[in-house]
Amino acid sequence: MRETLSCSVARDMLPLLADGLLSPESEAILKEHLAECQVCREIYGQMTDPEPASAADPVELDYLKKVRRSRTRLLVGALLALALIVGGLTVWFRARAEQASVSYDEGSKTLVVYAAGGAKELKLPETVNQAQTLDAQFDSFHMAMYLPMLRTEETPMEDYLPAYLERTERSLDFLRNYLRENCSDSFPAERADKYVELNIQPIENYGWTEKEDRIVLDIGSYYWHREELYLLSLMGTRGVQWKQLGYAWYVGSCLDPYAEVLHSSSAEALKQQPYYEAYLRLGGTEEFSPENYRKLNDAISWLCLSKRMYWGSAYESTPLRYTALYRGPSVSTDPGNEMSVCMATSFVGYLADQYGFSETSAFCFGQKEFDQAFGTDFDSVYQAWTAQLLETVGEAG
Repeated sequence: MRETLSCSVARDMLPLLADGLLSPESEAILKEHLAECQVCREIYGQMTDPEPASAADPVELDYLKKVRRSRTRLLVGALLALALIVGGLTVWFRARAEQASVSYDEGSKTLVVYAAGGAKELKLPETVNQAQTLDAQFDSFHMAMYLPMLRTEETPMEDYLPAYLERTERSLDFLRNYLRENCSDSFPAERADKYVELNIQPIENYGWTEKEDRIVLDIGSYYWHREELYLLSLMGTRGVQWKQLGYAWYVGSCLDPYAEVLHSSSAEALKQQPYYEAYLRLGGTEEFSPENYRKLNDAISWLCLSKRMYWGSAYESTPLRYTALYRGPSVSTDPGNEMSVCMATSFVGYLADQYGFSETSAFCFGQKEFDQAFGTDFDSVYQAWTAQLLETVGEAG
């Protein structure tokens, strides 16, 4: 929104325009006024013409003479007026950022949020507890969500939802910036710069679509999977295999401090898992940090390697090629697809530790073959990872 000027303020600024002292922004605002106001335009023409042919009327001519006699005084006045305008604009924009537009539609039970200044200072009314759906727009993303999926007995929705939206905003920024800084050769800048839409609804719809100006993430009911799906969209992959899912979970959970899975996990539920003792031996605690989530994936992998597969969920112990997430060839020749998602996550982390994040990214983004990226074959590296993991957990015990 461009601020409009009154004629009195515009005329105070005319000497600055004539002397070339205005900033480009202020000059553009003033010239916009001149284009619409004939009187001010004629005054400016006479001011810049040593011998003006005529004035609009005696009153305006008298004003022009005063301008010429007291330019110094007007310069000071114009500067003060300009400071007031700039200060007013600053206050207005700051107020717009802090006072986000929030409305509630009773008929559709939809909470509508527009927060150009970001999610950090977002304050929601108590009507959010009555809302069934959310329609929230921010500078970098838009979210449409079925709100009952987020409701908990522990935290009121007016507190939990702003925190969730802030984590979403920070997570998207973290992922873009981390990849930009650490794998510039593989970083899909054009795709990552696009606006993001997140559709989180109670349906089993899971996938992404790239449009001309945005990336659309259909997360379905898996609201904690936003980082995984966003990273898969950045990779542009349609045939998801172990390297894509492992990379998505390694970057989106073991590096990103704002990953939603870190906030949706339960310490009490973790204690009931068969890999909990191995997690403790690796130094894991009840705090769900990226470092601890890396240890959790290592502990799950250790159990799969030392005991058996097929005892848990698709992410825990079922080989990836048997899960609904896998969209690779029906008959896979890649031995990596015999890993679960958590095993693939641990293995990708090992690759990043041993060979560097940039080379690991080039492989997972499909820009290099395994031996080209790491200088050796898959089986050799897989065996080295297995030996290190079994030894580390054993030593810690």
